[in-house]
Amino acid sequence: MIADTDLQVGPKSAHPSVSVSGRRHHRTSFSEVRAARRQRALQLVAISTGLLSVSVAASAAVVIGLGA
Repeated sequence: MIADTDLQVGPKSAHPSVSVSGRRHHRTSFSEVRAARRQRALQLVAISTGLLSVSVAASAAVVIGLGA
């Protein structure tokens, strides 16, 4: 059996739906520029790390090959 309270899924009053903490804040263009710079820096770090790991693996393969 379904009770009346089972069907009430919305806010109990208008306050929770319009509260300051519930609203999304609009991002300014400056914060978007900062986020884009941070994303670019993370991409460069990822590429650098990938290149370094490939170089280390190739060097290890050469050393192992020379030692055999």
